[in-house]
Amino acid sequence: MAALPYTFAGLGTWRGESGTVKLSHLRDVLAVAEHGSLRAAGRRIGVAQPAITRSIREVEQELGATLFERHARGVRLTEIGTAFVRRASAVQSELRRAREEVEQLKGRNTGEISVSLSTASSLSLMPSAVKAFRKRFPDAVLKISESFFQAIEPEILSGAVDFYVGPIDVAAVSQQFAVEKLFDNRRLVLARKDHPLAGARQLSDLTEAEWVRPLLSGSNTDVDFDLLFKEQGHAPPRVALQARSAMVTLLVVLSSDLLTILPEQWLDFPLLSNLVAPLPLEKPLPGVAICIVRRRDMPLTPLAEVFCDLMRRAALNYVHRRDAERG
Repeated sequence: MAALPYTFAGLGTWRGESGTVKLSHLRDVLAVAEHGSLRAAGRRIGVAQPAITRSIREVEQELGATLFERHARGVRLTEIGTAFVRRASAVQSELRRAREEVEQLKGRNTGEISVSLSTASSLSLMPSAVKAFRKRFPDAVLKISESFFQAIEPEILSGAVDFYVGPIDVAAVSQQFAVEKLFDNRRLVLARKDHPLAGARQLSDLTEAEWVRPLLSGSNTDVDFDLLFKEQGHAPPRVALQARSAMVTLLVVLSSDLLTILPEQWLDFPLLSNLVAPLPLEKPLPGVAICIVRRRDMPLTPLAEVFCDLMRRAALNYVHRRDAERG
């Protein structure tokens, strides 16, 4: 096997064939890449600008390549710089995980867990999981973002996000990820309370309605209205508005006669369930399965594994409750 070009020499350096890149170098490169200027990066990490400049120059000399190019408002990554930052970010994330895992195995329940959830998962699963986790591990920090898988796929690979919970097309996921299905999902046609079509029981009853099509950023699971109607033998619906925000979608539905389609978990939000009502269609509208997605080649830290298990339990409880309500 060929020798790797870089190896770790303790926890402070990254030794190459011709020299040494310190982990502080990686810190400085990542800070400049994030903030877009040497001065802002220096303020953020508490390092003087001349030291940041020297650090970047040393890395570029070691690599024999330019990482940043100047522009009117600061600096931006070159193509080589982008590739280097992607790898450096993964190194930094794994070192953080390594330190936290050691501390957790020693019985010190501290550290950070970063999780990304879809809106539906946040509404139906997150509250009980967070409550149970905080009760057991009050000194740990949970970092929760709202997103769809496509948008945060690179962050899971780099280690910036531990795992994702939400809808996903399993067949389209790279083998780099392990996918665990939590439950099959369904979607609902939602309307404001007292909507003229509140009693509709078939899609054929809605052919004259107007719709809001949600185009949620970073999602590959948006509703294909045309296909949905076509599968049941109907002409395409009249889409009056396209919204790239769930909030915009809901505000429009609440203030008009427009209809929309969203995952049934939206009704788990008490304030919303008092304002909108699902139409009682006899034929269910299938949705994309809710899954856990994580890197296949890297185990979670002990605390991240605990939170992942709490999300599984929340999903199991959700399914039991949902099935009981459906009768």
